[in-house]
Amino acid sequence: MYGRTEPRQQPGYACEECRKKKLRCDRQRPQCGACANAQVSCEVNDRRVPRGPKKGSIGALRSRIVALERRLSTSQAEDSMVDDGQEAGLITESPLKESVTAQFSLPNWDVTHQEQQPPHPPSSTSMPLAWGPPETAPQSPLLFSDLPVLPAIAASYPSPKQSPNSIGDVFMSDLTKAELIQLYFDRVHPIIPILNKPKTFKWLNNGNSMTDPQQCLQYAILTSATAFSNQFTGFQDTMYGKTRFMLDQLDLNGNDSTICYIEHVQAWILITFYEFAKTNYRRGWLSAGRVFRLVQLLRLYDLDSPKPLGSDCQDDPISLEERRRTFWVAYCLDRLISVSEGAPMTLSEEVVYTRLPCLDTEFQRGLVPQESFLAETMSSGELRPHSPLTECVILVTICSRAVSHKQIYSIETLYSNIPLDFSSRHDWLDSMLTRRLNNLQINYPTLTVAEDPMIIFSYMIAHAVVIYLCRIVEALSRSDQNHSLVWEFQERGLWAAQEIARLAKEHEHLGYFKAHTFMPLAIYLSATRLAKHLEVRKSELPATEVEGVEKSLRISIDALHKLQAVNNLANYYLQHL
Repeated sequence: MYGRTEPRQQPGYACEECRKKKLRCDRQRPQCGACANAQVSCEVNDRRVPRGPKKGSIGALRSRIVALERRLSTSQAEDSMVDDGQEAGLITESPLKESVTAQFSLPNWDVTHQEQQPPHPPSSTSMPLAWGPPETAPQSPLLFSDLPVLPAIAASYPSPKQSPNSIGDVFMSDLTKAELIQLYFDRVHPIIPILNKPKTFKWLNNGNSMTDPQQCLQYAILTSATAFSNQFTGFQDTMYGKTRFMLDQLDLNGNDSTICYIEHVQAWILITFYEFAKTNYRRGWLSAGRVFRLVQLLRLYDLDSPKPLGSDCQDDPISLEERRRTFWVAYCLDRLISVSEGAPMTLSEEVVYTRLPCLDTEFQRGLVPQESFLAETMSSGELRPHSPLTECVILVTICSRAVSHKQIYSIETLYSNIPLDFSSRHDWLDSMLTRRLNNLQINYPTLTVAEDPMIIFSYMIAHAVVIYLCRIVEALSRSDQNHSLVWEFQERGLWAAQEIARLAKEHEHLGYFKAHTFMPLAIYLSATRLAKHLEVRKSELPATEVEGVEKSLRISIDALHKLQAVNNLANYYLQHL
């Protein structure tokens, strides 16, 4: 009852005279009170431009900042090429480069787009570089549903023997570095969880005492972060080239000593994932081989074996957990490549004596409980929550065993008419897969799946195992085939492929920038299974079921088209469809 009964101001627009004098206009028409008292004309402008920034102006300003920073780096590179400037010693470099060149003697690297670099006469020491994504790359993968298959991006970098000496540095402000590091822990760390955040920030902020491997890891962190946002695409090629150069220099400067540092392996892991997503499959595969050899050199597969009496363990719990996680990420990488290519694995499961990683929340807090070994967890029937990385490790192990199961069957069939222990192996894989799917559904229900890209990928890998088991049953010779079993696994394979398509569709809400690097592999397996089902059984299916299968197939292919804008693996698998 004591509230205001009339509005604070009359409806309508204030006149121009009151606006100019900053008076409260009573909005009377045809002439307000203030204009009547001043005996001046009262004019009203009802087409005034709305206040505030225009839509999209903030994104445009960010893009302009990136362009200006790259232009500044270009001008610095041109200044460094002037002889007078070199003789006078007036060249200024970024703080990041100063700390690196003192140990690595890096050349000045400046890779900019051709349209932003002014023409200059060719130099005998310069070398043309063909780096970078196409200039017409879309800004967001979710806005384009009918993307064509992009050509493979084959970025290159100079080898240490051919490194040009007249390439400038890229300017990167401290704010940009901080944003990239935060972006790394927001988007890269959930799928490559190998670093403890407090420990990493501690040595990153102590640049003066940073070791050579830590320098490489610092650049690898920045490089991998650029692949997960369109905002920093201008830095991708330069940062990748410098990181590769530093890693190659670190390898070439080594001797026959068996001493190796964990940061060296971690940097190669990050660069390998970057190469799969942003360069081409062959380069990522070759770099993965180097990761596996470094893992063997450091004996990361044997971290928790009983130590001899009198030996002291020098690693604190956090450092030991980082080494465990580094091994298991490399282990998953080895299995995923094996599943993709049907190639033999490098890291043998039988010799692993390293415990599984703990939950990431406890790892980041510095509380590292002692987890079980892989064999113990797989043989145990206990349904309890594991870290997303552990779930992924178990499921890629089952998937790789399914691939080995198929290869063993082919060899046994070649040398004998009766496959040995086929049924027992097949039943074990099926029961183990069912148990792990139940564990996932209990501890990570469908409503919370979209919160973690590693869990989404784990679900996809579990369904991919079903598809592989279906392939194995279909590959049996006619004398060994059980038609009811074949029909059962074809139905299960269809369901698994449709589930992968559904998860890929739901991942749009999380954003494809956050997707696991090898998610296109699971979607590719889904698309091939759906196409095979339509080819074999389309005539037997009712029209409604055919329509559902075709819809899932379209969703899978559409997801690959969208993913190829941010992940070159999607383009690789699209070319194989």
